[in-house]
Amino acid sequence: MKVLIASSAVPSHLSPLLAVANILMKHNHEVALQTAPELRSIVEARGIPFIPEIPETNSFNDLMALLEHPERQAKNPDLEMAAFDLEYYFAKKIGGQAAGLKQALQDFPADVILTDSTFLGTLPMLLGAREERPPIIHLGITLLNLFGVKNSPPRPSMSEKEQLAKRERRECVYLKPTQAVVNKELAELGCNPIPYPPLESMSVLPDLYLQPGIKSFQYSEDSSFSSRIHFIGLLPMPPGQYALPTWWHELDKTKRIVLVTQGTIANRDLGQLISPTLTGLAKEEDAIVVATTGGQPIESILTEIPANAYVTSFLPYELIMPSVDLLITNGGYGTVNLALAHEIPIVSAGMTEDKEEVSAHVQWAGVGIDLRTNQVTAESLRAAAREVLDNPMYSKRAKELALEFASHNTEMEVLSSIEACVIERSTAR
Repeated sequence: MKVLIASSAVPSHLSPLLAVANILMKHNHEVALQTAPELRSIVEARGIPFIPEIPETNSFNDLMALLEHPERQAKNPDLEMAAFDLEYYFAKKIGGQAAGLKQALQDFPADVILTDSTFLGTLPMLLGAREERPPIIHLGITLLNLFGVKNSPPRPSMSEKEQLAKRERRECVYLKPTQAVVNKELAELGCNPIPYPPLESMSVLPDLYLQPGIKSFQYSEDSSFSSRIHFIGLLPMPPGQYALPTWWHELDKTKRIVLVTQGTIANRDLGQLISPTLTGLAKEEDAIVVATTGGQPIESILTEIPANAYVTSFLPYELIMPSVDLLITNGGYGTVNLALAHEIPIVSAGMTEDKEEVSAHVQWAGVGIDLRTNQVTAESLRAAAREVLDNPMYSKRAKELALEFASHNTEMEVLSSIEACVIERSTAR
C-alpha cells in the first residue's frame, strides 16, 4: 500500500502524522510525506521520503510571522484570534495545498491520502467526485469537532442565558465567518461549498477520521458523532528526540513533581504560565517544579528561578511522565493526552487556538481545573495546584481515563483502520 501523507506546516501537527508513518513503514507499507521545506530535515530524519510542496504553499515561517502580526495581536485571544488564524494561515493555503497533492500523486500514485485535520487542501477532492480520487483520511490534532456548537462547554457556573449568549457568539464570531472564508476560497477553485463549519467538515467528509485520544475526554453528545470516526488512544512518541538534562537524576523523587509547559507555539510570553508557577510554588516544601520553555531561551523567564525548580528548553516527555504528579499546561491537546495516559491530573490555563476548549474538557472530565485565563496569577495557580494535588478525586479520575487509554492497541487500530478503508474503496470500485 502506498500512502501519501501531507501536513500543515506546524510541527505539532506533523508529529502525530510521523507517528502514523512509522507504524505504516513498520508493516512494510510505502510512505511519502509532503510539507513545508523548513520541516524537511525532521521528515527525512525518520527515513521518510520527502516530497517538496509547490513553492510558498505552506511555510512554517508564515506561521511564525502570523503569530507576531499586529492585526492578530489586536484580536481577543479566543474565538477572534482563532478565526483570524484559520483564515490567514489555513484557508488561504487551500489552492496551493490542493495543487501540491495533485502534483505529488503524479509521481507517487498513492492508494490513500492521509493529512492532519487542519490541512484544508483535501477539501476540493472531498467535495468532488469520489471515484476520481483515492480514499482520504484525516488525523485529528486536537479535540473532535473543534469549536462546533456541540462543543460549547456546559459550565455549571454559567446560567442558561449566559451559555446561550456564548453559543451565539461562537456562531457569529467563529463558525459562520470561517465557513464563509473557506467557501470563498473553494468557489475560486470551482468547488462546491462545505456543508458545515471548516473543522466540523474536516471530521465528517473524509472516508475515515482517526482521532488520537479517548471517548471519555469528549463531551458525550460528540463521542458517537460519526461511524467514520475512530478513537485510537495515544500515538507513540518518537524515541530519543531529546536527552534527559543532567539534573533529572538529581531530583528528589520522594517529593511531588510538577511539570509546567506552555508548548512550542503559545510560548512567546513565559510570564503567562511558567513564571507564575515558579513563583506560586516556590515555597511548597513537598513539591519540585520542572519547567520546559518549548525552545525559548531560559533567559526568557524574567522571574527568579526558586530553589525547588529546574528549567530546560526541551524534555523527553516519554521518559519523565511516569514520574510526574501534576501537569500545569496552557492546554496543548497532545500534552494533555500524554498526561492522562500516565494517570496525571492537570491544571490548565489557556484561551488561544484550541486551548480554551481543551482546558474546558479537562475540568468537564473531572481530571483537573480550568483556570479560564491566559494570564494566571501566582496565587490562583498555587491554589489550583494544591487543590489538584491534595484532593484525591482528580488523580482517581485521571487513573480511570488512563485505563481507557491502555485499552487501545493503537498500532493495530491505526493499521487495521487504514487498511480497511483502502480495501473498502477498492471493493466498491
